[in-house]
Amino acid sequence: MYALTPAPPFPNGVSWHGGTLGICGDRLVLLTPAGALTLYRFMPLRLALLCGQTVPFASHWPEHLKPFVYGYTPLPCPPPGASIGEALRLHLGQRVRPRSGLRPWDQATYRGWPLYLFAGDRPGTPAGGEVENLFHCVPENVLPLSIGGGDGFGP
Repeated sequence: MYALTPAPPFPNGVSWHGGTLGICGDRLVLLTPAGALTLYRFMPLRLALLCGQTVPFASHWPEHLKPFVYGYTPLPCPPPGASIGEALRLHLGQRVRPRSGLRPWDQATYRGWPLYLFAGDRPGTPAGGEVENLFHCVPENVLPLSIGGGDGFGP
């Protein structure tokens, strides 16, 4: 049986684990003193947006799916003064999340894709959060995701 491990600690004490955004191989990662943490994107988001639909935040998902989706934590925006290379910084953005939800912090985006950490990953270990057609590692050269109007999108 799969058991969820606690997600990394985020606000009210937003933490990037003392890390910085970087590239490992061809993937976007959070480089921490203990090793790299893989960053993920929610794949159904592109098709939903192309169809003019929104994907609800995790708190609005059916109860039986919440344990799965809560295993992915939205990556907070970089803290002030975070060391990020200029090439990556050009593609970083942020998405405002509801302040009333479980994860009330603004989320970092890369080329428009909201970024997530997987609760089961540990620094320096291989990515464990890839789920076919749902969550994929973020390649450095990912095609941009255009997010139009709408309040909610993704877990």
